[in-house]
Amino acid sequence: MNSTTEIDNLKREFIFTLRKKFPRDSSSSIAIMTVNLIRKIIFRENPKTMTDLQVSLANHCKRLHAAERSELIIINIGLMISKLARDEVLQKRGGGEPEPLYTLWRDDDETTERLRTADMKKIRKDLQASIKELTTEIESSRECIASQSTELLFNNDIVMVHSLATSKTMHAFLTHAVKSGRKHRVIDIVDEEEQLESAPNFVTPIELYEVASRMPETSKVVLVAAAYFPDGSCLVPAGGHQIALLAKRHCIPVYVLAPFYKLCPFFMTDPDSLHSFRSNTLPFDLSAQMTGHVDCLHPAFDCLQSDLVTLFVSNTSCIIPSHVNRLKEDYYHSQDIADY
Repeated sequence: MNSTTEIDNLKREFIFTLRKKFPRDSSSSIAIMTVNLIRKIIFRENPKTMTDLQVSLANHCKRLHAAERSELIIINIGLMISKLARDEVLQKRGGGEPEPLYTLWRDDDETTERLRTADMKKIRKDLQASIKELTTEIESSRECIASQSTELLFNNDIVMVHSLATSKTMHAFLTHAVKSGRKHRVIDIVDEEEQLESAPNFVTPIELYEVASRMPETSKVVLVAAAYFPDGSCLVPAGGHQIALLAKRHCIPVYVLAPFYKLCPFFMTDPDSLHSFRSNTLPFDLSAQMTGHVDCLHPAFDCLQSDLVTLFVSNTSCIIPSHVNRLKEDYYHSQDIADY
């Protein structure tokens, strides 16, 4: 079996794994799966130069994302690894510090030539080590975000959260605050009636229609991001937009838990990537009768504008929405973004 066939089988298995999982795996698990897949592809393709590697990563990530339009993490991980390879080449060849994003959009001729002629054999081991460090950082992101709960949640707070049952990061964030001795109340907004009975002991479950009546007594709102963008906007589970609007009306801060691997380097204009829909909840017979007459939309996410978010809680710190564009420099290179 040649390398091309092996790579096709790996990508096919990756897509099948994503589609078979219901409910969907956590975002960190998908991010780690993507890192491992790209690492195997690099090992089997064995690109000769940095240009070959960048072209290969871009092509594979575009095809994987085309198969799963809602998984923006695939693009994020591919561009992150491209930046890691670029940094390793410049470090080996004695490259200087990169220019700021606001003063240099594309690489100069000297840097471009250095990257084009770089031999990948000399940096392969270092690149593999950097990819392993990326995996470790993804695995520890949940604990890093949870450790910041004591800086945001205080005694006697009444915290309203959403999607606690489906977000392990949210659960770790609240659990860490409880274990640290914070005595506060948690109001959890559930999507299904079954979640009312399975809610943790430290939360009070309510349904979405009760949010308006409970918001005046709330002191903080915590949401979890499915993705966030350089302009400070983000995707949150459906219902989050209504919650954020009510919080803004009552002058209540909204914190969004946002691991670094969910930071998209550019705003996605593809509607299929931003507007994912859940399955139709109507019975089949009733749905068949209404075909062509009624469209029952069941979106999976809401888009929050930057003015509805107070802070993004990332791995290392809390950042305001206007600084997200600056955070992008730490994980992506401007040349890779421009070429994608």
